[in-house]
Amino acid sequence: MRLFLRAFQWFRNRRIRSKIVLVYLPLILIPLMVLGYTSSVIYSNATIEKTKKSISDKSFLIQTRLNGMITNAESCANMITLNLNKINSLKKQTATGKFDLQRYTEITNQLTFALLVFPDVESAVFVDRNNHWYGTSLAIEANSNSAFDSELLIETQKTNGTNIWFPMQKRNYLVNDVNEPVLTLGKKIIEINTGQELGILILNMKESSLSAVYRSNKGDGQGDYFITDYDGKVVSAQNSNILLEPVQDTKLMQWIVSNENRADIEQIDNGTMLLSSSSFSRLGWKLISVTPMKELTAESEQIAILILIIAMICFIFAVSGAGVLSKLISNPIIRLSRSMKRFSEGNLNVVMEVNSKDEMGLMASGFNTMNRTIKELLNNIKLEQKKKQEYELALIQAQIKPHFLYNTLDVIYALSEMGRVKDVQKTTKALADFYRVTLSKGRDMITIEEEIRNVKDYLAIQQIRYADVFNYTVDVENVVLSHSIPKLTLQPLVENAIYHGLKEKEEFGTLHIHAFVDEETILIQIKDNGVGMTTEKISEIFAEDEVENGKVMSYGLRNVHHRIRLYWGEEYGLHIKSERGNGTVVTVRIPLHFQGE
Repeated sequence: MRLFLRAFQWFRNRRIRSKIVLVYLPLILIPLMVLGYTSSVIYSNATIEKTKKSISDKSFLIQTRLNGMITNAESCANMITLNLNKINSLKKQTATGKFDLQRYTEITNQLTFALLVFPDVESAVFVDRNNHWYGTSLAIEANSNSAFDSELLIETQKTNGTNIWFPMQKRNYLVNDVNEPVLTLGKKIIEINTGQELGILILNMKESSLSAVYRSNKGDGQGDYFITDYDGKVVSAQNSNILLEPVQDTKLMQWIVSNENRADIEQIDNGTMLLSSSSFSRLGWKLISVTPMKELTAESEQIAILILIIAMICFIFAVSGAGVLSKLISNPIIRLSRSMKRFSEGNLNVVMEVNSKDEMGLMASGFNTMNRTIKELLNNIKLEQKKKQEYELALIQAQIKPHFLYNTLDVIYALSEMGRVKDVQKTTKALADFYRVTLSKGRDMITIEEEIRNVKDYLAIQQIRYADVFNYTVDVENVVLSHSIPKLTLQPLVENAIYHGLKEKEEFGTLHIHAFVDEETILIQIKDNGVGMTTEKISEIFAEDEVENGKVMSYGLRNVHHRIRLYWGEEYGLHIKSERGNGTVVTVRIPLHFQGE
């Protein structure tokens, strides 16, 4: 929120030309950027979905082809099984245990013929139960001694004639090339009529035959295919360096192990990739496709660059247009701002020339009118300030009365003669505090708390002098104490109540001061039960001064009333309610929401 406010404040402080450019340019650039971004995202998403569909279709074709190769290998094993059952010499040989070259030729011919029919099978070897070897090449028969105790023959021997597949592996026996990984099918050959074991058949499929399938089906060259087992070990791949090794990329390995038959966009060590996994449950394999996202989004990036170029061209035109527009609009405003600056520096004689009737012409005319009005207001303020100072000075002079000071000092002297030390201290302190607040270090405004304290000091002195005349109470709500009031507002009202209300009454009187809040106004009431006054007398108080016995009557009331109105307006000031013989209530009305000088 603070950052937003700072940015807003920064914008407000810019010149009008800059504001026009800052507002105008985003209206051009933001739609272009949104359009470019949206187009790029939509195109990228469409490309990704299309690629997922394409990978799914290709994966299905690859699996179909691999499944066909596995089926062909099993068909080849079944065909060889039938053909070997037809060779009578094999049956005889198994009975006699002797090796015969004719039988060797017949069996190897059958194996070679089967490989011609099923070219997916790279090599084949048959081991009869007398451990005679019959292979499609001399290389496959080499190092046959290592095969006797191998897992191939042991696991195949345990079956009842079903086909058994062994994992992709490299080995130095029963293969044509010891450096070529092969997928091996093992099958026990059983004589059909008697159930007698004839031997074990081993068929090999080269890994390169499998990888050639998805190499030919990859088509547009996007991405890479390879086959892993369920543990993440690479079974077949175009890159021979990773064959028969676990997937090296840790994140990719985790994804392969935990997912199948799905496609996801994942961040792996090599970057962001589109990964696809298809299960080949027949052999416990997974066909994995890894496609870099860079290849998929290359065209969308080209589109984004094209849109950026268009945006730059539009930016140039927008800057030019904004410059022309800002010049047409801002020049009159600049002239107005310069005139206002000279005006703010104190030159009140600035007058703008009005050349048009548009908004700027109206503003120039309004500025000239405002200038004239301010001059008049300044003159009025000077007069009001002069009046305030006159009222303030007159009021202070009225309060520093020699007879009040003399009378108070006489009271202090009399009290000291009587030995009333406490009263002497109290009266002296009250007199000092009274004149301290009266002077107030030159301040015009003090808090209501200070004003009430000043009144209490005054009343403390007067009550000692007129102990048989009146008593007083003060009731002030705490909420009003911190609010401001013109200095010497209440003391003249209290003095007027004592001298013109309570002293003239033949009975003992009371004076009550009450300050409280009424809605948005602070009301301070000075109430006495003195002789009161007539309606005519109340009207005369605010009309003109009355002279009686050589003294100015009600001057303090008029002074306070006009000072309050000078500060806060015509709706504030004094209100007097009184009846002859029933006392007087003087109410001071000031605004609530005003504090300080």
